[in-house]
Amino acid sequence: MDAVVYIGHGSRIIEGNKQFIAFIEEAKKEINIPVQEIAFLELASPSIDETMEKVIRAGARDILVVPVLLFSAAHFKRDIPEELLAVKERFPEVRFSVSKPFDVHPKMMNLVRKRIYEKGWDHDGVILLVGRGSSDPEPIGKLKRISEHIQKQLACSVYPAFLTAGKPDFDEELQMLQLAYNKIYIVPYLLFTGRLLKRIESKIENSDKEVIVCQPLKYDHLMKEVLLERMEEQFMSLTI
Repeated sequence: MDAVVYIGHGSRIIEGNKQFIAFIEEAKKEINIPVQEIAFLELASPSIDETMEKVIRAGARDILVVPVLLFSAAHFKRDIPEELLAVKERFPEVRFSVSKPFDVHPKMMNLVRKRIYEKGWDHDGVILLVGRGSSDPEPIGKLKRISEHIQKQLACSVYPAFLTAGKPDFDEELQMLQLAYNKIYIVPYLLFTGRLLKRIESKIENSDKEVIVCQPLKYDHLMKEVLLERMEEQFMSLTI
């Protein structure tokens, strides 16, 4: 393997991009490959095309692509493959290998519980687990699976909701829970600070109930361990 390219989503909010870069800098320390670069799908630079051209012109021919994504949806299934195909048309001698997203993993569920306990959770409320959402049913189903696991682990009610696409809708679910409960913990199942987190925060400003917004996943060390596992899985698949 000549190079690793880590691909983040990208955000208009600079802090979110800085969080991604800081996370990757920590992960890079664990990987014994000299050329490791980042790229963004959208809203930030450098682009996938720019980074790939940089590492290829520096001599890389066998490149591990690491999508730093929660689930396998349109970005993973369509956008990244299309970008890589366009690069390969220009540099046909280059080989790409792509690791899997974080997906459903015990350490990701441990991270959700960590975020809840950071806010003083003592089985004294209800939990709303909020994902970005997708037109693809796969990430919708997987966030619901995670919410079911958390519900069993904490022995409390956990409701999933989605911000952009997918049911139940975040706004509707929050309204319903505010009618039924006096204390609600919202866990943003999001990678970094961004506009979606700001939207969650704006929805609770005038609530007459106790609504506590936990930190997003925010590239914790548990997430780094999952990322390294996904990379190792891909390394192992290449040696079989």
